[in-house]
Amino acid sequence: MELQIDDSALVKEYISGNEKSLEVLINRHNQRITSFIYSKVLDRDVTEDIFQDTFIKVIKTPGYVYQGHQNP
Repeated sequence: MELQIDDSALVKEYISGNEKSLEVLINRHNQRITSFIYSKVLDRDVTEDIFQDTFIKVIKTPGYVYQGHQNP
């Protein structure tokens, strides 16, 4: 049985330089986020562009994203 690391731990790992953790996050949330975006734009190409743009922003500002999602 494989232990699943929570998202906040993966973000911390990514901030620390572990790029594999970003891959895990993307794979973990790809389908759900892509489905949500597609339900709004109804265009596969636009959906992929928005998805990629979103994760580029996450890559560029991981500390900000992590701080915005901390539990009180």
